[in-house]
Amino acid sequence: MKFRMNLIVAAATGLLAGSLQAQELVVKIGHVGPTSGGIAHLGKDNENGARMAI
Repeated sequence: MKFRMNLIVAAATGLLAGSLQAQELVVKIGHVGPTSGGIAHLGKDNENGARMAI
């Protein structure tokens, strides 16, 4: 009985350790602004501001 309990604990520990591995986190950031016309400079300023904030 004790061997069975040790086996269950070992299996649970192995599963838990496998799930705690570091995972890559990807964060996507969107930007909306004018890209052409007379006010395109405003969109570019907003884009550059977002890049600087990151």
